[in-house]
Amino acid sequence: MSRPDRSAGPAPAGARGTGPEPAALLTTGLLLVVAGAVVTLGLLALTGGAAPTTLADPGPATTAGLPLARYLQDVLGVLTVGCTLVAAIASGAGETDLRARARRLLGPVASGWALVTLAVYLLTASDLSGRPLPSVLTAQVQGAFVSLPQARALLLVVLAGVVLAVASRLEVAAGPLVQRSLLVLAAGALVPPAFVGHSASAEDHELAVASVSVHLVAGALWIGGLAVLAVLVLADPRVRAGTAVPTVTSFSTLALWCVVVIGVSGLLNGSLRVSSVADLLGSAYGLLLLAKALLLAVLVGFGWWHRRRSIEAMTTGAGRSAFARLVVAELAVMVLTVAAAVVLARTSPPLG
Repeated sequence: MSRPDRSAGPAPAGARGTGPEPAALLTTGLLLVVAGAVVTLGLLALTGGAAPTTLADPGPATTAGLPLARYLQDVLGVLTVGCTLVAAIASGAGETDLRARARRLLGPVASGWALVTLAVYLLTASDLSGRPLPSVLTAQVQGAFVSLPQARALLLVVLAGVVLAVASRLEVAAGPLVQRSLLVLAAGALVPPAFVGHSASAEDHELAVASVSVHLVAGALWIGGLAVLAVLVLADPRVRAGTAVPTVTSFSTLALWCVVVIGVSGLLNGSLRVSSVADLLGSAYGLLLLAKALLLAVLVGFGWWHRRRSIEAMTTGAGRSAFARLVVAELAVMVLTVAAAVVLARTSPPLG
């Protein structure tokens, strides 16, 4: 650990001993993830999205396990993008310590993303074939499943997760250019599954896929960046909040653009699938779209407050406490947004 900077004088009032305990923050984060899983299952039960996609029932392990695995896949994918984003921004801001911590966090997060995506691959094979999970491990079933677009898209995500996990351990990956390349890889790995979802069968296929892809990447940059910054700045007492101000400021500007992109792409994609107010208010799909829009509005409010209050407080020495005032509530809303997105992907749009 580096020696303290004695030339800076005593820490301002409120800069020490006022931040939340790291263990409490990590516990809160885990509880948020678990709560999101519970919300996912509850929404699936309400919307009927938990029903098997084929006439043959693959069993309760697949019916309940697939949406939960997809939820965890989305959470870990978003966090992976967040790690690469923070490392890339910190490289540009010259914050080598924050960049190094983001790289170290990338290893286990990307590895978890690859492993959970592999579980999604197997559960999807079970879901589409109507067979229970153990029976899809045969060469015959896998030979047929791997030829499907869904399988190839998931395998690309697994490959990207492995590459990112390995790269996080290499010193050559510490350079700014490589960090940006890893960010592009992580964000790009979110896109292949969009080509085999509801957008693939939409009437305006190209426009629907493009809008969903942009929506996913912008959402991952925003949610993942905030979550990783929260972990690195709040949960690690060795990182002083004031030293992270350049990275937080850069991220705040990026987040503002992400909000605009998310709003426009979400509106465009929703209009391609819901053609009337009756469809919007009278279908599970339309109600989920409205819920996501409401959650987005809440998150915009959080972001506005952070830009006006939190960054200034961090700059003047309020430290972790200033940054932590709303971040836990903001992450809770983000977890709900991810849960709604998972259920939305498994809910059929109105026929129109």
